[in-house]
Amino acid sequence: MATVIPSLSSGPWVRDWTARLPFDVELGPYKLGVEWRERAHLLDRRRRACIDLEGARIELRNDLAGMALARAFLGSVIRLAHYSKGCQQGCVEEAYTHSFATGLVEFAQRNPRAWLWFNLLLAEHLPGRPRFDQAVRGVALRPPRLPECIQIAGRAVALRCISRRETGSAFGWYDPQRREVQLYVGLSGTNLPVVALHEITHAVHHAYAVKMRDTHRNFNHAQLDGWLALVRSNPAMWQWLAWAMSFPEAASLAQR
Repeated sequence: MATVIPSLSSGPWVRDWTARLPFDVELGPYKLGVEWRERAHLLDRRRRACIDLEGARIELRNDLAGMALARAFLGSVIRLAHYSKGCQQGCVEEAYTHSFATGLVEFAQRNPRAWLWFNLLLAEHLPGRPRFDQAVRGVALRPPRLPECIQIAGRAVALRCISRRETGSAFGWYDPQRREVQLYVGLSGTNLPVVALHEITHAVHHAYAVKMRDTHRNFNHAQLDGWLALVRSNPAMWQWLAWAMSFPEAASLAQR
């Protein structure tokens, strides 16, 4: 039977659904149902969203809508990704960067319903209502292209393809002096969105003044705030990333 996804044009549809949303989230060894909860019944009433591993659920406060809902949900995915990969207080910036990148790609590929729902929610509440769903469903007239420049925290960051000789033993780099993300031109498949997310996240950390050894809280907040702001400022970049995460078998920098 076909799945019907409600319109996201306004908040009241949230309260009309049953307690459990129509999808689970699988990440690492975990499979968690996503549920609405009244504030008084949250695992932690100070939060907008909670992860209850013993109860096998992600709890979302039932008055959330719009970008507040997107923020709470993405924050839960980021925290679950770091936890499932053992990334915790004391880990260095490189570990948090790679945990975020691999975690988000894994989320997109293992959870197509939740991934589509999240992208519909994002697009509905961004200027111009970009059609992220077309990228996720693979129905765009032509594959999106990686832009040559993006804005992070109000400053331009270039995206440049480099040769194997320039990459050395890596697949990509972030150059903080030049504010430039460098990606190996031969990248393709799942490795392409993982590396792109990884290097752009280094740029996000740089823009948000995250230190090499920072707190778990600061890494989580920089990634959540930074990526939501990045999507708002660079919808074309997210369109490409969402497509590359959804259809890695077709993704290649040769299309740029």
